[in-house]
Amino acid sequence: MKKTNSAERRIRLNLIKDGIMKRKLAAEAKPQKTEASKPIMAEQVPVIHVTDINPDPFDPAQFAASSTVPGGIGVTKEMVTCPVRKPTKQEFVRVNPSAEYQLRAHILELKEERETYLVMPAVAAALPGETRTVNLRLTVSRQGAVFLWPVPEPSLDGRETGWGTSARAAAISAETKWVRIVANMPQGAYDLFAAPGALGTPVWPDKAMRDILAVAFGESFIIRDAGHPVLKRLLGLA
Repeated sequence: MKKTNSAERRIRLNLIKDGIMKRKLAAEAKPQKTEASKPIMAEQVPVIHVTDINPDPFDPAQFAASSTVPGGIGVTKEMVTCPVRKPTKQEFVRVNPSAEYQLRAHILELKEERETYLVMPAVAAALPGETRTVNLRLTVSRQGAVFLWPVPEPSLDGRETGWGTSARAAAISAETKWVRIVANMPQGAYDLFAAPGALGTPVWPDKAMRDILAVAFGESFIIRDAGHPVLKRLLGLA
């Protein structure tokens, strides 16, 4: 009986050991959970919008202009031309009121060539009837066109015309408001029209009068002496 019990115990021990071994082998064969296999919570996943990866190349927002003007890029507008002319009948103009931007001078106008020359006083005195005395006034149009307006001055003998008188009156009025002048042929003078609306403040070039004269005439359109080609042609010398 004791031998039987002893044999049974050995059998039970073997079965227990066998069961423990199987469980151990099964545990080792089972895949272990790693950091990579752990479930990722929804709040841990970064939200990536499709538009961030593939933006719409025709999205209007990317072409929309800013409502403000960008500054500080170091770009300035240079004055490269400055015509010498009177205002047209279609444009509203302003005249710079500063005495620094006025020059009472003599000019020679070639009508067919549409050229205007600035003439030295000594040369003008030797050309009676060929030049006229004007007040060069710095003027700007509503569209930003800058030019010198040769406003007629009374002649030395005191003779005056309605054209000259009305032009001077218009220039004085344009110092404080936007005006437009239209020739009234039957009247022999300019009609003056003031702009009914607020057209804003004129923008003047940041230039001295000598620089503006250099742009407007240059050396080629200044008659300093009798050797100038235009003067020779005018006098029949060339």
